[in-house]
Amino acid sequence: MKAQVIEDHNGLPTGVFIPIKEWEKLKKQYPNIAEETSIFELSEEQKKILDAQEDLPISEYQDNDAFVAELKKEYGL
Repeated sequence: MKAQVIEDHNGLPTGVFIPIKEWEKLKKQYPNIAEETSIFELSEEQKKILDAQEDLPISEYQDNDAFVAELKKEYGL
């Protein structure tokens, strides 16, 4: 299995899935890579945005930037 690019509904890359064997090779090649990824935490604002996205019915999906702007306004972020 190869690394896979994850895209949003507009076809824009949003992330990468790396198979565990490839991840282990990367960790050996770049020993600090695991430290850098383990320090990532979502802010409370980001958690609110993700929680709100979970509750959206599929008929209400919209452009991510517009959705985030709407949520920020709604939650005063």
